[in-house]
Amino acid sequence: MNRRAIFLLAVIVIAISVVAIIAVLYMEMMKNRKKKMVRPVYKDSKNDFLFNCYVFFNRFSITRRYLNRIRQRIEMLDMSDNWTISRKTMRFAFISTSSVLGMLVLLLLLNLDLYYFLVSLVTVIVVHNQLISLLIDGIENKLLAQFEKFLGDVRHHYHEHGMIDEAVYDSINDCKYEMALHANKMYEVLSSNDPEAELEKYNEMAPNKFFKTFLANCYTVQKFGDKIINEDSMFLSNLNYLKQEINMEMLRRKKLDYLFNSLAIIALAPIFTLKPLEMWGVSNLPDTAKYFEGAYGFVVQIVMFAMVILSYKLINVLKRDYKFNSSDDDLFSKILKIPFVRDFISILKNKNYTKTIRYQNLMKTIGSNERVEHFYVRRIAYMIVALIVSVFVFINVHSITRHKILYNSDQLINAENQAEVEAEKEILKMDREIILKFRRKKPVYKDIKNAVIEYGTIKDNTLAETAAKRIKDKLEKYQKEHFKWWELLISLSVAMVCYNIPYWFMVFRKKVLQMNMEDEVMQFHAIILMLMHIERITVEDILRWMEQFAVIFKDSISKCVNNFENGDIEALEQLKIDEPFLPFARIVENLQSASDKIPIERAFDQIKIERGYYQDKRKMDNETIVNKKGLMGKAIAFLPLIATIVFYLAIPFLIVSLVQLMNYSDQLTSGF
Repeated sequence: MNRRAIFLLAVIVIAISVVAIIAVLYMEMMKNRKKKMVRPVYKDSKNDFLFNCYVFFNRFSITRRYLNRIRQRIEMLDMSDNWTISRKTMRFAFISTSSVLGMLVLLLLLNLDLYYFLVSLVTVIVVHNQLISLLIDGIENKLLAQFEKFLGDVRHHYHEHGMIDEAVYDSINDCKYEMALHANKMYEVLSSNDPEAELEKYNEMAPNKFFKTFLANCYTVQKFGDKIINEDSMFLSNLNYLKQEINMEMLRRKKLDYLFNSLAIIALAPIFTLKPLEMWGVSNLPDTAKYFEGAYGFVVQIVMFAMVILSYKLINVLKRDYKFNSSDDDLFSKILKIPFVRDFISILKNKNYTKTIRYQNLMKTIGSNERVEHFYVRRIAYMIVALIVSVFVFINVHSITRHKILYNSDQLINAENQAEVEAEKEILKMDREIILKFRRKKPVYKDIKNAVIEYGTIKDNTLAETAAKRIKDKLEKYQKEHFKWWELLISLSVAMVCYNIPYWFMVFRKKVLQMNMEDEVMQFHAIILMLMHIERITVEDILRWMEQFAVIFKDSISKCVNNFENGDIEALEQLKIDEPFLPFARIVENLQSASDKIPIERAFDQIKIERGYYQDKRKMDNETIVNKKGLMGKAIAFLPLIATIVFYLAIPFLIVSLVQLMNYSDQLTSGF
């Protein structure tokens, strides 16, 4: 009760602090308004609550780093001014932090134990990251819908005068604010003196592959000229292909959002049900209290929280085809500045250089720009944390068991009235003092009996013998509760498993990305359709364009481009060996045909027919892949819930019921 009072007091203090900060900000805002300060750039920027909050929290290093992590993700999609991005960053920060703080308070109200606080903290951090991702996804989906409309506007204006840069410029006024910023930047690229260099700069900050493809199409046609093919404009045909890609992507995202929408709640549900289930179980079957309050309950809770966090991350990987690499780089860079850490990582990296190269290639495949040294630091951090947590769990299990021996008993749980409770507490007090007296010794039965008699509560010799026997059994159990060598081995095994978790996550992400190989091949088809009718285009040019837009096949294409000067046919043959995926292999075979002096347009003359086939096949594959991801997500999401019911409810009830059944059976047997 005292701990609960302290916790509630802490919550009140935090609430008062937050109110005080808001009051200070509001007073500053009113003060600035009264002074009618000159606004340097944007109207009402000094009187805006969110902008003032951003400026205030940006003064402190911890909050500044947190806000910058959110801001970096917004800036990838939103090219607006500093004031708008700052307000949006602060709004997202307020939504996410208030939500997770409310969740943390709710979790702590359920249980105030230290370990529960730690796992609750980890859980709300995971939820916070997920919430930020959902908010960012909202911006991206909105931008994608605006871009789809923008393509229609460009098509309309191009029909009017046949000039690409002017069509883009004329479409800006028809766009909403977010898309207008990107459209304006695209116009600047197309109308610049060095569009190729500007195009390269834009590709580094483009929000997705569709924006890159559109601008590449505009630049290519503007540079080499449009052509009429089968009575259709090459540029407008490419716009149609791109629009089909966007519509398919939007439908895919909507279905994924629908399938995964409730899975997050299902995955998180167990952490809210542990305490209510415990209270319900104890009220219906008091004997289960020794399991919930003992070592068993502690271990199950730790395992359950680990399962919840793991399930949440796996669901996140399944839902998203990309990974935003948020900036743990600064932290890892600081850790690597420590001399012995840097030397150890260097030895670890060079000891098995083949593995290091494999890790680097795997990180490139999944689109991660993390340094391999940081990857090793991450693995070691997982291992150290897992070792510490495992040792702590075992030590705490022994501590809980010893506490249970000293302060609890079946008779106390099953006491029917207050008199029985008080009597049992007196017995436990005597047992506890005698056990603590002999805990570091090896007393014989006689020593314990003498201690019982000396305690003075029991005078009868028979009762003293019974008490001595009971205390001796308790003492033996108490002395056995210590950290054992095999528990250290288990902890080391858990640490080694956790050491490999970052690698397994990358492998899992690669498997998920491989489900989207067909999408990337269709992206290559779109690029080839843009380039194949240009007379001066070469096979190497097509490969470089493919390399720029590739994700899954990027490493293999880069290797092919590097080896191209040493022999184009050999380089392409090696590319086909490196990537045996059949639709991609067919593209490579067409490139090989083009290398044999066959015109590129003829080498890819079947691509429209194949594209139509793959377009239909892709719709079916997308449906299959999305459903497959949904089924996997459901299995992962329901796993913690099933485990909670089995381990935290069914097993304790089953064990207690079996024990009671055996006791009744013994009583019936002895009665006869």
